[in-house]
Amino acid sequence: MYKKIILIVFTILLSLFFYLKCQKSPTNHFEPSEIVDVSHFSIQNYPKVDGSTSTHPLQIVIACKILGAQYRWEDYGDGTRRARATGSDKTITNYINGITHHGTHSSYVNLLTDSAEIIIVAREPSEDEINLSDSLGLTLITKGIALDAFVFILNIENPVNNLTLKQIQNIYSGNILNWREVGGADAAINPYQRNQNSGSQELMETLVMEGLHMIDAPAMILHSMMGPINRLVEDPYGLGYTVYFFNQYMAARDKIKLCWINGIEPNYESLSNGDYVFTTKVVIAIRSDLDKNSTAFTLWKWLQTKAGREAIADSKYIPINLN
Repeated sequence: MYKKIILIVFTILLSLFFYLKCQKSPTNHFEPSEIVDVSHFSIQNYPKVDGSTSTHPLQIVIACKILGAQYRWEDYGDGTRRARATGSDKTITNYINGITHHGTHSSYVNLLTDSAEIIIVAREPSEDEINLSDSLGLTLITKGIALDAFVFILNIENPVNNLTLKQIQNIYSGNILNWREVGGADAAINPYQRNQNSGSQELMETLVMEGLHMIDAPAMILHSMMGPINRLVEDPYGLGYTVYFFNQYMAARDKIKLCWINGIEPNYESLSNGDYVFTTKVVIAIRSDLDKNSTAFTLWKWLQTKAGREAIADSKYIPINLN
């Protein structure tokens, strides 16, 4: 009888061991169909957030949804339009409107140095950011939650409407210098760039140039997301790049048009079905050592649920179906 009891206990413990061994960590295993409760969120325990300039409206919409505020799109004072919290509870709206995004690279740095717990950014971490993570003994975990796109912009007066990937590579490597070579006017091309480690520049180098060396043109380097917008409004012979969401919803200008790539126009349909070659993902990022009981980890999970996708869609992004 005693041996039988011992055998039963041993069998139970062995089964429990293998069950626990087969379970994935909470960070890597989450079912989007789950309901995640965010009703306990307040301005006192709201996560430390950061992100890209282009994802700032999304961050505001998320906070409004969770904290119970309304929002509307307004001029932000820097040439962009962004979501802004409204409502009778000024304590909550002031808190939400005080949420700041420091840009893609700075957000990754802030996440790795404890100034942020979760970030929403326009790209995966760059080589520099991965190296920083490794040097600190940390691991970044990312998840795509929305679709965006890397787009090229032209002045409305430029007769060119379409460029191929090869033509863009040749322009930015210095092999094509005149618009006439791609069906345009007989005028020199002004190929504007962004500063290193910016979200746009990292996308340009990884998605478009594919290892090709870009021309060394310091005078063409612009240091903010509004840089290409402001320059292309005035320059009929310029070529610049940005992300779709920012150009269409945050900084739309009558004098700027999107350039078709390989005969495909970047729009909601071509992004959704993947036809546009430079379709990208907006990602959320956390560290692997994030406290699983924190509101930041709860927000990480919530953004992957139906409620999270609805908030993403309300912000005008295209949510990714994670099921």
